[in-house]
Amino acid sequence: MLRLEELSLKLGNFHLRNIDLHVEPGTYLALLGSTGTGKTVLLETIAGVHTPDRGRIYIKGQNVTNLAPEKRRLGIVYQDYALFPHLTVFDNIGFGLRLKGRTGREIKKAVGEMAAFLEIDSLLERRPGRLSGGERQRTALARALVMEPYVLLLDEPLSALDRTTRNRIRSELKRVHKELGVTIIHITHDVAEAFLLADRLAVMKNGRILQEGAPEEMCRRPANRSVAELTGVENLIEARVENGRLTTSMGYLDLGQLATGTNDRSERVCLTLPGWSVELFPARPPGDYIWQGTMTIGDVRPGNSTGIAELILRHEGGQILKTYLSRREVQAHAASLDPGTRVPVGLLSDGACCVPEEG
Repeated sequence: MLRLEELSLKLGNFHLRNIDLHVEPGTYLALLGSTGTGKTVLLETIAGVHTPDRGRIYIKGQNVTNLAPEKRRLGIVYQDYALFPHLTVFDNIGFGLRLKGRTGREIKKAVGEMAAFLEIDSLLERRPGRLSGGERQRTALARALVMEPYVLLLDEPLSALDRTTRNRIRSELKRVHKELGVTIIHITHDVAEAFLLADRLAVMKNGRILQEGAPEEMCRRPANRSVAELTGVENLIEARVENGRLTTSMGYLDLGQLATGTNDRSERVCLTLPGWSVELFPARPPGDYIWQGTMTIGDVRPGNSTGIAELILRHEGGQILKTYLSRREVQAHAASLDPGTRVPVGLLSDGACCVPEEG
């Protein structure tokens, strides 16, 4: 559906650098990265707002690199909605159709169907100033979708919403993707949002895409420390590779038990461990763990409505690890979870990955 080949662009002091990306039809891709890393610039380059200095953009096999934005058949929804304040919801949604020369009957039918689909058909005569944040976002979404875009581009569409409304719009986006089958590229810096919505994930930093793949796989097998940090991997342990072993503050680990993006020579690396791979009171076969020992309870932070508690562990070598316990596990081990208590801990090899510090 969308293919980017060696896309590069310089805007002032900022560079997009050699972006290669292939988005299959019907994919929901989250573009994840911290503020200022180039996500919006990349989205606007795809949309035709910026012309790249080098590289090519293909949509449905057509080279659109130099094609005008209105001819690319893309829909875009911004964080601030970008609605026309003097127009009604109906006229905002139908604005693009009117520019395309559709008849009044065609516009009325298309707008009515899309408004009903997004459950804003009762708001068609209102103006944006009389809408809630969620209603404005649905209107902006309807305006983009009514044009039947090849790709829907979403630029931080949920960041300006309160938590309750954000959760509702997340559910709406999942429904839009499932029922309409539209290809979506969604910019976000929210890891939870990316993992909830997307079936593919691309991580950006400093104008580059560091890694692209399935969200769960990237969490298990990040390309480097930066990807691990940006995908929310909780535990990053500094280490060195020496003669087939991994030297850490917690002792030696067998490199052969780890997924690894490094080679067998002495170098600074990082052992990445998602919180779920740090297991208290390990009871699995020994071969399932890369390390077993005892650690000291540092803190137990009660969970929110999910009931998940955050647990901080400290190793005598100075290493701090984070894991999570369900409410049931907290109750079952209540006597052993006081701060300062030593508990047995195992690190699951299934979640452990040895990666370069940079890449």
